Amino acid sequence: MDCDPNLINALEPSQLSEATRRALPRRKLGRRTVAVLIALLVYVLITVSIVGSAFIHAVTARAP
Repeated sequence: MDCDPNLINALEPSQLSEATRRALPRRKLGRRTVAVLIALLVYVLITVSIVGSAFIHAVTARAP
């Protein structure tokens, strides 16, 4: 919202909820940002798989 904060605070709750319900357009991302997001996704997937395999190994391991 590109409005004055004082005007936003002056709205009634129903007016504020109606004003914030409007969908915002998609943002255009640059190549560098997309590359960073893809790298982050790959990192998260690798990390989840490592933690998952460690958890399964710990659960299935027999106590001495």
